Amino acid sequence: MYVSITRTKGTPDQPVDLATIAGEEMLPWLSEIEGFDGLLMLSDEAAAITLALSFWESREVAERHAAARAKLREGVTAAVNVTIEGTTGYEVTFAHLGPRLVELHRQASTGEGGRPEGG
Repeated sequence: MYVSITRTKGTPDQPVDLATIAGEEMLPWLSEIEGFDGLLMLSDEAAAITLALSFWESREVAERHAAARAKLREGVTAAVNVTIEGTTGYEVTFAHLGPRLVELHRQASTGEGGRPEGG
């Protein structure tokens, strides 16, 4: 498994919910790509930084779709007025998802909301 991490920077006055909106806009498109395994958005509201983690079957799959992903990424970040600071890829070498993350995924998948309480 491979993960592509994109770091974006917004302005301090932007609500953190923009990251949720961006994720919700990207997910249907990404879900159509064979080998796409998931999307996770992490935000630091005080620093106006969001990390978008997209999970892929392999590095080869991610690289095969790199140009299309870059076009989507640029369009979404322009729409929410944030700057892309960089994108880096990593091999996933260990993962464990506890019950709260599994529940968060279930809620997002069923349309009950994809944001954790207190988040």
